[in-house]
Amino acid sequence: MAFILGALLPALETVRRQHQILVPEFFFRWIDDYILGAVLLAAAVIARKNKSNSVQLLIAAWGIAAGALAASLLGQLDFLVNGMADAGVFSSVVVTIAKAAILVYIIIGLMYSIKAGKERPA
Repeated sequence: MAFILGALLPALETVRRQHQILVPEFFFRWIDDYILGAVLLAAAVIARKNKSNSVQLLIAAWGIAAGALAASLLGQLDFLVNGMADAGVFSSVVVTIAKAAILVYIIIGLMYSIKAGKERPA
């Protein structure tokens, strides 16, 4: 799950903000998804190698992603409620639904990682 989302987040953000990627003023609006993708991919690679504390690292990566996506979803809901258009190429409704779905996916990944951590202590 972390491999999939780690690759998908930067790809989706690139599509969403394709008109802003090369504009320096918008850098901080899209770089967070690249960082989250890298964190999830790194944790997934370490977990796949069964390194010491790898499950705990994966739990931490999912936790970081959950917090970031929850904050992003709340901001997107504010846009939606106040009738503001999303800065990307999709409507605010589409982006809100996508962010909610991604957050659910992250929570499921977090739950599976916690379960794996209980089955295989550090």
